[in-house]
Amino acid sequence: MSEVVSLIAQIREEVGTGASRSLRKKGMVPATIYGTGKSALSIAIEEKEITKYYRKPQYMSQVFQFEIGSKKHKVLPKDIQLNPITDVVSHADFTFLGNKMQEMKVPVVYLNNENSIGVKRGGYFNTVRRFLTILCPVENLPRKIEIDTIDMPIGKSIKAKEAVLPEGAKLLDNPEFVIASIVGKKGKADVETEEAASVAPAAKAGAK
Repeated sequence: MSEVVSLIAQIREEVGTGASRSLRKKGMVPATIYGTGKSALSIAIEEKEITKYYRKPQYMSQVFQFEIGSKKHKVLPKDIQLNPITDVVSHADFTFLGNKMQEMKVPVVYLNNENSIGVKRGGYFNTVRRFLTILCPVENLPRKIEIDTIDMPIGKSIKAKEAVLPEGAKLLDNPEFVIASIVGKKGKADVETEEAASVAPAAKAGAK
């Protein structure tokens, strides 16, 4: 399992807009933990702590352990809301970590995308998707999935199924979905073809 970050949390006795606003004034953030057949928990955590981790790379694949009194709960981030003005966390959702298998969103890191063959020859690296959803054994949870793009030429694309997953993991996204590609600039022939296509209808109209 990837590194576990321990945070202190407390049960929220009151929920709703007013209660959440009161928590934020105290430097706390309302959060909810749910999933894996357990009853949902409404908790409060320190805003500065969760915002600090949210701003680090691969937040969505970070395993947290919330200490609530004498109980400890291992969780994964599920969703997060930010204050549109201050950009700090205003609400967070987490899911209980499963006992054996866990569904999770894993960040995809494209290595050497600025130094790939296609980019050096004038192409543009087009990132279509930055996360993949997988079902993974709890003991093999990854922080990220790396894909080396150094040998990618112009016109090459990467499909989801080409990502190397941890042992025992299963891809839940469409395996044929293109997650990245290197796109070339339009050549002279492309432009001429497009111009000819646009002129043809006008010529036919004039012939009537």
